Amino acid sequence: MKEAFRRELLRKTIHLSGITVPIVYYFFNREYALLYTSASLLLFVFLEYVRIRARSIFPFLRTVNAIQRQREKTAMAANVYFCVAAVISIYFMSGPASIIGLGTALVSDAVAAIVGTGLGRHLLKKGKSLEGSSGGALSSIFISYIMGADPVTALALGGIFLFVDLNDFGFDDNFTMPLLMAVTVELMRALPWVQG
Repeated sequence: MKEAFRRELLRKTIHLSGITVPIVYYFFNREYALLYTSASLLLFVFLEYVRIRARSIFPFLRTVNAIQRQREKTAMAANVYFCVAAVISIYFMSGPASIIGLGTALVSDAVAAIVGTGLGRHLLKKGKSLEGSSGGALSSIFISYIMGADPVTALALGGIFLFVDLNDFGFDDNFTMPLLMAVTVELMRALPWVQG
């Protein structure tokens, strides 16, 4: 259990590097965020090609082997899926939707995985635990509210987290989660009673 927890903690620490996308958007602007995310996507696609097709020359092979799940050995890594979702979000949606949606998705996913691995006792489907999924949903509500979402939007994001976390849509959840969260914020902002 300790080894699995340590491995998941390392995985999610690396995943959390994606928080730089909403940070760049917040402190600079949409164009810089789009450029930064697009450049990151191109770099990650190139690195994934090398990792999958020419493993012996991949520069981070030891780290990847330590954190990679079996099904990820010949599939694109989570950072590629996240960057695609981020580019779509930044290009088509408002700043608040992108910043809150992407930031909430990243942090909540990490919380769910770490809580589930460390404290998960009640298993649900897809290897998820009640504790991890609940922790992710609660952190979605809390993080999005702290980032400026109104209470109704924060609750909606908690529900979206649970919905995506517990269902399989045939797409990587590192794509669906951030995109659906950004869309939710965008839609909620269009409602007359939601400010901002």
